[in-house]
Amino acid sequence: MRARMIHGVLGAFAMVLLFPLGSIFMRVIPGRFAIWIHGIAQLIAYAVYIAAVALGIYLVRSVQLPQGGDLMSNPNISYHPIIGLVVLVALFLQPFLGMIHHSRFKKVQQRQIWSYLHIFNGRIFITLGIANGGLGLWMSGASGQIKTAYVVVAIIMWVLWMLSAVWGEWKRWRANRYAQHGVSGRRKLSDGEVPVVPKPMRFQ
Repeated sequence: MRARMIHGVLGAFAMVLLFPLGSIFMRVIPGRFAIWIHGIAQLIAYAVYIAAVALGIYLVRSVQLPQGGDLMSNPNISYHPIIGLVVLVALFLQPFLGMIHHSRFKKVQQRQIWSYLHIFNGRIFITLGIANGGLGLWMSGASGQIKTAYVVVAIIMWVLWMLSAVWGEWKRWRANRYAQHGVSGRRKLSDGEVPVVPKPMRFQ
């Protein structure tokens, strides 16, 4: 019972709080520190999630069902650990995709396929991990209060995460549009006005 509770707390802490916060930091913290804080936060989140998965594997192997067999032998239960392992593998790729994205972005100053793989791999599988946490609560027979609290906090954090992503994309679009406008000189200058060419602002 205690191992199951710790497994749930660690998984929820990683998926509902740490992973979304790490992504939000990338959008709201100004300057180069954002990349470092984003990376460190996501590595901490992944380490916590590894601990949750390790406890989950222990539970799968040690818990015996009344009708015989372990948790994986019940098709109504086996989805949760399988999804958890898929999320673990998918998120393992994130730091490598992120490093490739960052190194390529520094050279060409625009997103490439690695950028979108990093962004959407994270968004898809973190969202899947959040949903899987709810599945785990349902499977374990948690109380209605616990399930309600999880759903409310998960929805709030997910919405804040998506809003920060939209805001970051808007900032990126606005900065690039402003830089392009300044370089192209579309606006006619008045007599005696000194043209000012803004330095292009790039957002990853």
